[in-house]
Amino acid sequence: MEGFMKRSGLFMVSLLLFSTFSFAANNDRFKTTVADPVISSMHDMENPAETRARMNTPEVKKMIQRLQAFLVAEKGVKSVKSSSDATYVGSEYCMACHSWSTFLRDSKHFQALRRPMSMYSLIPGKGVVADYDQDGVDDFQQGLDFNTISSVFDKYKPNAPILSFDAATDEYFITIGELTMQVVITQGGTGDWKQRYLLRVPVTDTADHLSAGNYVSPVQFNEKTHGYVAYHDTDWYGADNLPKFGTSTTAAELAANNSRQYSKKCIGCHTTGIRSLTEDSNGEWHYGAYPASLYNPDDPSYLDYDHDGIMDIVNVGCEACHGPGSAHILGGGDPEKIVAPSELTTKQQNDICSQCHVRVKSVPNGIHDWPMNDDTYTYWRPGSDEDLANYYNDAAGYWGDGINSTQHHQQGFDFDKSGKPTFIYHKVTCTECHSPHSSRGEHMLRTKITEEGADGSEIDIPTENDNDTLCLACHATHGDFESISVEMVADYETNKTAIGAIVSQHTNHPYGPERSMGLSRCSKCHMPEIAKSAIKYDIHSHTFEAIAPAKTLDFNMPNSCAVSCHDTKVNSFGFGLDPDFTVWNAQFDMDQASKLSEYYGIGGKWWDTTPEEK
Repeated sequence: MEGFMKRSGLFMVSLLLFSTFSFAANNDRFKTTVADPVISSMHDMENPAETRARMNTPEVKKMIQRLQAFLVAEKGVKSVKSSSDATYVGSEYCMACHSWSTFLRDSKHFQALRRPMSMYSLIPGKGVVADYDQDGVDDFQQGLDFNTISSVFDKYKPNAPILSFDAATDEYFITIGELTMQVVITQGGTGDWKQRYLLRVPVTDTADHLSAGNYVSPVQFNEKTHGYVAYHDTDWYGADNLPKFGTSTTAAELAANNSRQYSKKCIGCHTTGIRSLTEDSNGEWHYGAYPASLYNPDDPSYLDYDHDGIMDIVNVGCEACHGPGSAHILGGGDPEKIVAPSELTTKQQNDICSQCHVRVKSVPNGIHDWPMNDDTYTYWRPGSDEDLANYYNDAAGYWGDGINSTQHHQQGFDFDKSGKPTFIYHKVTCTECHSPHSSRGEHMLRTKITEEGADGSEIDIPTENDNDTLCLACHATHGDFESISVEMVADYETNKTAIGAIVSQHTNHPYGPERSMGLSRCSKCHMPEIAKSAIKYDIHSHTFEAIAPAKTLDFNMPNSCAVSCHDTKVNSFGFGLDPDFTVWNAQFDMDQASKLSEYYGIGGKWWDTTPEEK
């Protein structure tokens, strides 16, 4: 793939940093800002006149001229303004003109991979967050030795992992047996799920005596429980519970016996643009990133992924969804030279999300765990007329019904099964509920939806999942909610009692969605947490199926009633509370599912699922 070539990247970075420092300082571009909590879409924030004015400032003009000169020289062509010649330049260029978007640095998409820096210790979304004893010191700086505590690594003592930190070099390490390995990158740690640690492994036969690739360590910190789990520990320990690798390990031995190569398994969904991806003679994979520029040196989301001394573009930036931006920038902001997802078909829009939010294998050889053709090493791009499905084979994990997911990053498959994207009256996109431009909460949910009122005027509806307005903004005036008007939802507090009475007729439960039990909260039944990211169950289903108790009886899987409420929150039927929330085939589960089926099932008192006669 053409574009910013790393052999010239250092020149580009230095040149652009020099030319734009004054611009950055004057406009606070290097300051991390807290995201506007009420953003719902780009259109709410974009001011075309302001954007155009910023494009015409001397600083930005100079930046664009230097970018063009570099790209023309690099490509060897007279013009790089053609969309077909477009390449990835990084989100900082977007922010230079679209100033509202600077808060995206605080969004989860921008924070997946980070450089571990002690100045950000225990700050979610920025630093190492591991602190199992909650004493306010991260476990690396504390020197946590798993050989001295009881943990999931007990069977590996006396070679269990040891965490450490070198204050002189500001470097984090994990020791396993003879090897002390630097943590070069952290993944996750945004405050909601988990954090993993990527290592370079000492080997005997490379120029710098370190692995070319980054390997995911067996140490995973779960943020909600403040505990550790062993992540694919058998990639690091043998059947004899001894470390697989030591001071005599070669790069080929490492690659052959450790499947946690990040460049092979993961990077495709945690970066923006793939310049190159190759396997060397040792079996190690090399991901070639596009070089970063205009970044704040203290921004941990910019890092040297491939260890060539040049900071790289990683994480899910603007161009991951809008496509490579060079032609748009050099074309004076020409809207025809950038992908505007809102102008795409429903399928094309949802495929932008599904390029990462699916669990797949590349085709035809299944080498990588993201959509791509691994024969030709070609990739699907946002806005493409090609079907994303041509670039992968489904590798998802499902419950016994074959419909609902057990594993995370499968929301795209879930959503397709829901029927919403193909609904005859309105084809639904992911971004009608989620705002990709938001850093708000775990799920980047919209805080405002605009709908048409009774008089035909547009009405802005403040939305929240926990009070049902996120769902009612669209479902009002339809079906069981026909008597709820758009105006009522927009003024929720005034109409809460009336709305609650109508919703309760549908749910057959009291209305208290904002309470701890979430009574009559739409997502409790239609989006139960049944999949796992860090712990069971911390990921919502996106099939929108209110999973019936019969599925517990038939497939030994969660049902909406039990997993959201009756298992752990209330003893409605005298069975007590579930002694093991992670098991669904015990006698408790069978008894409760049978009882719940009296209300939701064939002949159910509240929801009768008896098939209609044809």
